[in-house]
Amino acid sequence: MREFEKPIIVSSKCIEFEPCRYNALIISSKVVENLKGYAIFNPVCPEVGVGLGIPRDPVRLVKDNGNTQLLQPATGSDLTRKMIDFSDEFLSNLNDVDGFILKNRSPSCGFKNVKRYYGLNNAGAVRDGVGLFAQMVKNRYSYLPLEDEGRLRNLTIRENFLTKIFTLAEFRKINKEGSFSDMIDFHSRNKFLLLSFNQEIARKMGKSLSDGKKHLESVKKEYGEFLVHLLSRNPKVTSNINVLMHAFGYFSNELSSAEKSFFLDNLKRYREGRIPLLVNINLLKFWILRFNEEYLDKQTFFQPYPENMMQITFIYDKMG
Repeated sequence: MREFEKPIIVSSKCIEFEPCRYNALIISSKVVENLKGYAIFNPVCPEVGVGLGIPRDPVRLVKDNGNTQLLQPATGSDLTRKMIDFSDEFLSNLNDVDGFILKNRSPSCGFKNVKRYYGLNNAGAVRDGVGLFAQMVKNRYSYLPLEDEGRLRNLTIRENFLTKIFTLAEFRKINKEGSFSDMIDFHSRNKFLLLSFNQEIARKMGKSLSDGKKHLESVKKEYGEFLVHLLSRNPKVTSNINVLMHAFGYFSNELSSAEKSFFLDNLKRYREGRIPLLVNINLLKFWILRFNEEYLDKQTFFQPYPENMMQITFIYDKMG
């Protein structure tokens, strides 16, 4: 059974950790709750970090001549500089991090669709803003997975996020203490996964490992840059289908015509968005075990994150 390195996640503290929202409530998230057993969390509440209490008067983003300010209408306080300074200090003191889960639509942590008001009090607003803390995260860690607890309720978004953070966590460990053979092994086991994200970059990654003239640290640096670039976008349905078909080819000659038709029908339903990728992956995993296909059995594409998280992913969406 595959062992997983624990991803290091910076998260909004109000999501499953402490009741520190402006109204002293805590936010429920099944994804965060279940990830606690498989990841290392670094929770933060930027609003408490700038000195606001619990509970507290709400803050808001306010448009000001093309700029954005963080203001507290009840007191008239301008918290913009305090929030920028706190965010800079917090992020500067981070050591390792593999991804972020932030509070959606928060004036400090929301990374998209945050209300920006036209004035301090009772003014109209547009949802085009980014929380000040989240903006600094995006500026400094644009290459790392960033999601909010609302978007993670979506099956596809959640699967992609989990895949990315566990892949990055494993490479982080290899990058620190791994040998050249560890790098080769990582690339070999992740070959199908890398191809599902971007075939061109995946080929460049393989080529970077084949250059025996480069020093190990140089190879790690180049390979790591390719990896975060590759994972900065999500795999396309067509790319996943190409990988599934490639895997299918390993034992298609051993299958009955009915089994082949069943697989291809499921592939069509996945292409049309009627079933999740996980259904096709599990079907192939069954055949991998049935035909003892050792090479495919080692491919992380078929288990990119812990199996219990896979089960929760499927059940959660079925119930939701």
